[in-house]
Parts: sequence; C-alpha cells; structure tokens
Amino acid sequence: MGWKLGVLPMLGGPGAAEPGVTAAFVRQLESLGCESVWAVEHLLMPDAYHSSYPYDASGRMSLLPGDDIPDPLHWLTFAAAHTSRLVLGTAMLILPLHHPVALAKRLATLDVLSGGRLIAGVGVGWLREEYDAVGVPFSDRGRRADEYLDALRTLWSDAPATHHGATVHFDAVHSAPRPTRPSGVPIMIGGHSRAAVRRAARYGTDFYPLGVDAAGLAELLTLLRAECAALGRDPTEVAVTSRAPATRAEADALRELGVARVVIRADPRDPERVAATVNRYRQEILGE
Repeated sequence: MGWKLGVLPMLGGPGAAEPGVTAAFVRQLESLGCESVWAVEHLLMPDAYHSSYPYDASGRMSLLPGDDIPDPLHWLTFAAAHTSRLVLGTAMLILPLHHPVALAKRLATLDVLSGGRLIAGVGVGWLREEYDAVGVPFSDRGRRADEYLDALRTLWSDAPATHHGATVHFDAVHSAPRPTRPSGVPIMIGGHSRAAVRRAARYGTDFYPLGVDAAGLAELLTLLRAECAALGRDPTEVAVTSRAPATRAEADALRELGVARVVIRADPRDPERVAATVNRYRQEILGE
C-alpha cells in the first residue's frame, strides 16, 4: 500500500496568513507530490487557560496568543486557487462552534470551487475558554456534534431538507451549491475517545485518532470495527489517518494496521527545509 502524505503547516508568530508565503508553500507541496495540506482551527487564544491540552504531557499547546491562526476554510480556499491537485483538509474544525446551516454552505462552496478536493475534518475540541467566548455549552459539545453532523448530511442530501432536533431546526429548505459528490463533503472524524470512534463509524469517511501510538491506534481500530459491524457498515469504508511515525518500525506497524495517510509538519517560511523534510521523511521513515 502506498502512503498518502499530508502536511500541516507550522504556525508561530505573525505571518501564517501571508499570501505570498502561503501560495508558494501549497504550490511547493503539490510539486513535491504531497497528497494533502491540512489547516488547524482555533477561533481565539486566551491569554491564559485552565483547560488541559490533551496532546502534550505539559497540558499546554505550542501556539501562543500572538500567533496567527488563519480561518481554515478561508485559508484553504486561497490554497485551492493556487493548486490543482492538492487535497484540502481541516484538522480539525471545532464542529460545535459552527452552526451547521452556515457551515454546510461554506463547506459545499469550497468543495465546488476546488473541484471536489475538500475533506472536512471535525472534532469537538478541548479549550473550554473558546466555547465560553462563543456562548456554546462545553459540556454539551458531543451531543451537538452528532446533531450537527446529521444536519449537514441532511442539507447536502435532501432537497428540500428538514431537520428538527434539540438545537437545530429547519423545514423544507434548500442549500446550494451542493457538494460535488452525492454523498456530500467527505467527513474526517478527529479524536481518540470512544465517542470519536462511534462518530467515525456512523458519519466518517475518514478517521484521524490524534495523539495515540501504534498500540493505542490498534485498540481504537478494534473498537471501530465493532461499531461498524453494529451499523452494518464495512469498516474499510473509513480511511485511517495517523500522526507521523518517527521511525521506520513505527511506520511498518501503522502500515500493518491499514493506515492510509500520515501527516507531517513543515514550516511554510522555509522552502528549502520543506523540501528536505518531505524527501527525507519519505526515504528514511516511509521507505519510498
């Protein structure tokens, strides 16, 4: 199985939304044969936060209040205009912070303008202070995410579309343009909880279990197969993305688990290092 290699741009300080740097970066990724580019989301960064970042033992993330964190869908629309083949992904949209009626339109528009290159990666997030700023209950984020996914699917598949749920209501409405695929924009579910596994089995075309090693991933994929079986779904319909393995042995273990894509980080402001990082990673880790 050949690897799909995705790249997530490193953020830090001002300049992550600088147009010249961004355009050159995504064109370079495409010329290097990378499969995809991924954009993160945080609506805001508090000066201080009590929430614990789950992907570092310190509980703190590397992003700082002064760092530019561009809106991922606007950033990817700009990237789409400067590329023709690169898959455009979000990793991850914090789904409960976006009303699904507005989000359905935004995602479908980007999907159409890019020629069907969008993967909408979604998660529920971890930063309570971000939820507080938007006025969305943090404790309710899982239930909202499920309902919002139902609403997105309905808006993309039904015409007219009707949904009456706990937090979202619309009746006999039309949302256009429609995504390029009849099934809608591909949905990647991010997370490593049992709820994320269940969500991936029910809604996902892709699953990105963040923050786990090969052993942890194996456990999650066992759960995913069970959840898919309960739904009567073939688990191979859910493509698995992994964080970048650090060694050839780890890459081999991920390959055995059926991982389709790995995502590495690269600094858009240093084109020479981008090329060196991508080429070295392919040769030394992926064995290509």
